[in-house]
Amino acid sequence: MFKKLSILYKENDNSAIETAIKVQDWLKNRGAECIVFHSVGVFSSFNHSEIMAIQSSDAVVVLGGDGTMLSASRLIGGKKIPIIGINMGRLGFITEIPKTDLFNSLEQIFSGDYEIEERSMINAQVLRDEHIVNEYLGLNDIVIGKGIMAKISDFGLIINNIYVSTIKADGIIISTPTGSTAYNLSAGGPILYPTLKGLVFTTICPHTLTVRPIVLPDDFVIDVVISSHVRDIFLTVDGQIGLPLQKNDKVRCRIADEKTYLIAPPRRNYFRVLREKLRWGER
Repeated sequence: MFKKLSILYKENDNSAIETAIKVQDWLKNRGAECIVFHSVGVFSSFNHSEIMAIQSSDAVVVLGGDGTMLSASRLIGGKKIPIIGINMGRLGFITEIPKTDLFNSLEQIFSGDYEIEERSMINAQVLRDEHIVNEYLGLNDIVIGKGIMAKISDFGLIINNIYVSTIKADGIIISTPTGSTAYNLSAGGPILYPTLKGLVFTTICPHTLTVRPIVLPDDFVIDVVISSHVRDIFLTVDGQIGLPLQKNDKVRCRIADEKTYLIAPPRRNYFRVLREKLRWGER
C-alpha cells in the first residue's frame, strides 16, 4: 500500500489548505509518510529536490479543481504515480472524489478498493525553421489562437505529412480524450470516453461552417502551421502555459509516451459523472 505520499493543494485557497492539513494528519495516523506538502498553481514554484521527491512518491493527493490536477499531472511528468484527486472546486471532471466524501474514499483506497485509470497525454513541439524551439506535455489540450486581436487567422492543417487544408478560424484545439470535456466541448467538439486512445481536432469559430471536428487515432501526428501575418497568436497548454507564435511556426502534436494515472472511486460510472457535471436530464 501507499507509504510515501505527496500532498499538493490549490494555491491561495484556504479551504484546500485546511483540508490538506487534515489529510496529512490522517495519513500520519495510518503510518504513511507525507514527503512533500506544497501548493500548486500559477504562482507556485518547485525546486529540483521537491520535484524529485514528488516523482518518487507512491501516490500524490491533489486537492483543488481540474486546473490543479492539470498542473499536478505535468509536474509528475508521466511517471507511473497514481493521483488521488479531491474536488475542492465546482465542476471536477478529473477531481472526482468530493470533499464531503473525502475520508470514506481514502479509507476505501487505502484498503485496496480502487481502480487506476490510464489517461493519454499530449506532446506538442514548436518548430521554427525546422528546429524545435519548445516542447510541452499536457493532459487536456493544446490550443492555438489569437490574443486580443479580433481578427481571423489562417492555419495550415497537415496530418501524417499529408496536407489537408488551410483553415480560417479564431483558433485550433487539439485535445486528448480527457480534455474532450474542456475547451473542446465548449467549441462544439465531441465527448470521448476518457480512457480511449486518440486525439480530437476542433476549430474555434471557423469561417467555413463545413469545417467540423475530427477524431484521429493515437498514432497520428497533427501539424498546424501559422499561415497568416496576424499578430498575437499563442500556443496554450492545458490553459495554463503560453507561448507566442510567429508566422510559419509549426506546432506538431501527437499522443505522448507519458501517461497520467488517476485513482478512480470504486464502481465509478462515467456516464453518471457526465449526467451530474453537465446537468443532463435524469430519469
